[in-house]
Amino acid sequence: MSKLKDPVDKKKLMLYLLLIALAFLLYDMNHREPRVSIQAVEGSKMTEAEKLARENRELMERLGRLEPAAPVKIVTAEQPSRSVETLPVLAVMEEGTHVQFEILYEDPSWIRPDYQPYWHTSRKPSASIPDRIHNSYRRLFVSAGNEITWAETLDDAGIAELAKEINLAGQEDKTEDKVALVIFRHQVTDVIALNNQVVLLGSPARTGVQVIAINKQDLAPDVSGAVPDHNNNRKYFFQMATPDGYEVDYNIAVISFNKK
Repeated sequence: MSKLKDPVDKKKLMLYLLLIALAFLLYDMNHREPRVSIQAVEGSKMTEAEKLARENRELMERLGRLEPAAPVKIVTAEQPSRSVETLPVLAVMEEGTHVQFEILYEDPSWIRPDYQPYWHTSRKPSASIPDRIHNSYRRLFVSAGNEITWAETLDDAGIAELAKEINLAGQEDKTEDKVALVIFRHQVTDVIALNNQVVLLGSPARTGVQVIAINKQDLAPDVSGAVPDHNNNRKYFFQMATPDGYEVDYNIAVISFNKK
């Protein structure tokens, strides 16, 4: 290769080299990935005022679920539309039919807790304080639905921790075929039914829990021998009573019958 003798040619060559280097630099800048990334603000980076405001809002929501907005007197009574015509317990005992029942769980020494951890509002939407107080008066809880309503009954009664020990469906039946009853401080020894009235005879006690199950079809016939139509819903009046006819507690449940 001949040497460039003309100074002008040397200057042109230097200019070309500079232009080529600049072109490579611009290409690299345009195609390089950005080194700066935008990240979401985490909760740990919230200011102290923002944390307090969020905590206050959550506590207000929980408080709103627990008690009424203003101090009021609440009296929970059975609505007339839910009433069921009943006979004296002794009349049911004389004229009714003995119904077979299965004891699913029994612990005579069990003591009913005043409060359960799973009732805390931080874990899930909880019932209000008035509802909890009303449930605490109950010694009889009735579930005549599916597994969901059965779970709700266990929660309301405060024995959800016993769910794994209670096999409601049994070996051949389904949960929907049973009426389950949670009974506190009362040992049931006999069940007698007459029309829509079911008497749970037993001896009152200071402690204990008993869970029994009754087949729906055993409650279906009435004195006329009729069986409810398919999916016919009927209100039943369940009574805990002593052998000499004194009522201890009661509850009302709607039972849906399905013909097989």
